[in-house]
Amino acid sequence: MLNPTIYTRSNLYLNQNLVQLKGATASIFVHYWGAKPQHKGNRPHTHSFFEICYVVEGEGHYFHDGITYPLRPGTLYCSKPESRHSIQSDDGMLLLFFALEPVSSESSEAFIQDFNQLCAYPHLFIPNAERTAPMLIWQALLIQASETGDRYKETIEQLAYTLVISCISLFLQHCRSGDTSSSVLDMELQGTLKKVKAYIQDHLSHKMSLSDVAQSLHLSERQLSRLISDELGQTFPSIVKTERIKRAAYLLGYTDIPLKQIAEDTGFDSIHYFTQVFTREMGTPPSHFRKNCLNVEAVDAWIHTYLAQVATRYQKNRLVPTSEGRMLE
Repeated sequence: MLNPTIYTRSNLYLNQNLVQLKGATASIFVHYWGAKPQHKGNRPHTHSFFEICYVVEGEGHYFHDGITYPLRPGTLYCSKPESRHSIQSDDGMLLLFFALEPVSSESSEAFIQDFNQLCAYPHLFIPNAERTAPMLIWQALLIQASETGDRYKETIEQLAYTLVISCISLFLQHCRSGDTSSSVLDMELQGTLKKVKAYIQDHLSHKMSLSDVAQSLHLSERQLSRLISDELGQTFPSIVKTERIKRAAYLLGYTDIPLKQIAEDTGFDSIHYFTQVFTREMGTPPSHFRKNCLNVEAVDAWIHTYLAQVATRYQKNRLVPTSEGRMLE
């Protein structure tokens, strides 16, 4: 039987140790793992990755791209990249969740096609999933992570990888009849940008340069810089900083990892510098951010407000005319 102690211990272990999952056919980057009691809701938001959620206790509603879905114990659902969504609950829900995206350069073509297929389906929502394979695996994962830790790290990694694969398989089974031919993404462009973000996410704890990423993708620095500017409206340093702040915010909001460790894990030279940058970017010190997120479902709102500000900031920069009559990029 799962209990608060299991949720707390497993949450800490998974976020510290299971960021990158690798198997025979796929490599998966996990942004965060979570178990939130008394989850009463959040504001409408979007993100760039998949977020899979499961309702353990309580009731509420899930709002996704203008459609309202009822949330009950046993509900499994997935928020897709760039989809606008939110949840509400009067009395609070106990939710399990994790956020992920595939590492294209290290995954099979078939696995990436499965993810693209999920993006094409409008409804990734299963109301009665309590006795499905993913839920049984999820329960085993949390128990194992909370009780054995590093002694059986390989087993825990295998359970986590199996959980991800089984969730994808279950959603595909429920949506297989849909026609996805008109919704397949531009693989070449998406693949390059995903590789850029995957490299940054894999190296957040280290110093990195544009030349490092360009070399890993067999591009020139000029080509890569232009691609980032044209498609994302940002510069390479801004993307790195954004990813570091975003990951730090998730760790602050969803884990009990000490501030010093978070600073190190997200590539800051010292806790002082981390505090300085985080406060400037998020408008509040890391310790206050964590305190505000303990009892209020505010972490998503904070992060998505920040990301919206970043997008607005760089969009304005791109639209400033230069003396030559062209747009500044």
